[in-house]
Amino acid sequence: MKKVGLFHIGEFAFALSLECIVKIVQSAKLYKFPSLPMLVSGVLVNDNSLVPLIDSVCVYGAKVTQSELASSYQVLVSTEYGVVALPANLSGKIVATTKGEFLELTDDVDIIGAVGKFLFASDEYYILDVNSLAKEMTQGIWQSQPDTGGARRHQ
Repeated sequence: MKKVGLFHIGEFAFALSLECIVKIVQSAKLYKFPSLPMLVSGVLVNDNSLVPLIDSVCVYGAKVTQSELASSYQVLVSTEYGVVALPANLSGKIVATTKGEFLELTDDVDIIGAVGKFLFASDEYYILDVNSLAKEMTQGIWQSQPDTGGARRHQ
């Protein structure tokens, strides 16, 4: 990881490896469908493909108003399970990892996909493993289907 994208959504600050970021879009149209997994707040369309948007309130406890969400960025990231999107406010930046410091997580941190912290300019950002987030979304889809018997894909 040579560069990271640093983002906020509400009070939650997170970092993503630049290599996994596919695209950053602003104010994409979000579609809500019935029976979406708990970690998905909706779906957006990118290059004729459906991309699930991770629910920031459910995953991070971020308190975000609808107007903030409507004017936010959607950070599209590549995972081994396909492209997913994360919401982020408009203050994102990309920095070299040499300008900050990597920190370990403490045992009391219970954030899905967090694998560490990145300290930059006195702010701490949770480093997210997007593959584990996507896996959680996938498992949620299979567990919520009545005809699968709770079968999981990619265990």
